Amino acid sequence: MDEPKNIPFLMRRVPFFMLYALCGPLALVILIIYWRDTSTDDRGPYLFFSVVFSLFFITKIIPDGLLSIVIFSATYTFVLFATYIILNRKRNSTDNE
Repeated sequence: MDEPKNIPFLMRRVPFFMLYALCGPLALVILIIYWRDTSTDDRGPYLFFSVVFSLFFITKIIPDGLLSIVIFSATYTFVLFATYIILNRKRNSTDNE
């Protein structure tokens, strides 16, 4: 999980995850600005989630109001982290066998 030191802070995994969870269109703009600085392994997932959350904002799936956005983002973040942890454990257990 070592990340290169030459990428901007906002383009690292955790800050970018928080950014697109709170404001998808802003994350999409930052991704376009730092497209060349982003590693090729991270471009696909960053682009996918930025577009999905931008569509959530555009279509008003995410409720209006700061408190509602924070609650929605926290819930979605928890679900994504839980899914990532479960899939990572399954992958590690199959690799060790």
